[in-house]
Amino acid sequence: MPVSAVSIYILAVEPVRTPSGESASLAGTRILVVEDDYFVANEIASVLRDHGAQVLGPVPDAARSRELSADSLPQCVLLDINLKGKLAFELAEEFIGRGVPAIFTTGYDASFLPPSLRGVTCLQKPIETHDLIRAVRDAVDGGAHS
Repeated sequence: MPVSAVSIYILAVEPVRTPSGESASLAGTRILVVEDDYFVANEIASVLRDHGAQVLGPVPDAARSRELSADSLPQCVLLDINLKGKLAFELAEEFIGRGVPAIFTTGYDASFLPPSLRGVTCLQKPIETHDLIRAVRDAVDGGAHS
């Protein structure tokens, strides 16, 4: 049986602070995590929970993300671009169209995004904790999807 290496994608650091020195808590923020890699999904969810977020999922595909958000929309959605070989661009556009800011958490760089999604924040793996928390806070606080 071949052995595969697992990379740690989220680098834990001290609590994230805003420029004014306040804690960058995500207390009560509902965040949907759509990620098909089990280890990455659990690490992202763990980091978000550690910062007070209410994590929906994680889920590995578009269908489950739609099911999970049917009754109650998240305040932000984190999407891997490639979900089991299917691109998540249509899903991102659906959430944005419903007023939910999207953030891509991916191995691709932003140049891979279609023109309609070029304004969406794209965090490249490996993702540092402070970058993830700051991006979510900016998206939720600004209500923007960039």
